[in-house]
Amino acid sequence: MGHDTAEWVFVAIVIAVLCYVGVDSWIVQKAVEDVPANAEVIKVTGQQWYWSFEHADGTKEISTLHVKKGHAYVFEIYSRDVMHSFNIPDWVVFEDAVPGHVNHAWFAPDTVGTYPIQCREYCGLLHYNMRGSLVVEDDNAT
Repeated sequence: MGHDTAEWVFVAIVIAVLCYVGVDSWIVQKAVEDVPANAEVIKVTGQQWYWSFEHADGTKEISTLHVKKGHAYVFEIYSRDVMHSFNIPDWVVFEDAVPGHVNHAWFAPDTVGTYPIQCREYCGLLHYNMRGSLVVEDDNAT
């Protein structure tokens, strides 16, 4: 019967830790989901067996996507045929491309370079060939 105080202190500590983790998780989720207002929309289309990209200005690219360092981009991810999964592992972009549905992901690259793009969902005989490149260019480049 003399353990009531210790038990209540333990319960209070557990509740405080859970509140801290919950608030911290909410802050992180909000940061991940809040797309910057000035983000450029890029339409990403997966089809057997390549990726195509369409920028807001109408510029189209196949297999290689060019973006600028320091700019935010929102991907609208589609599929024309079967399930695909759009993945840029170096930027932790990973979203399914589903026929008849649009999924979204966003990122803002801060390092110039060339990074792999791949399909992470088996999509048929030539799935291994469904690769591309993300080229992040310096905004000041001419």
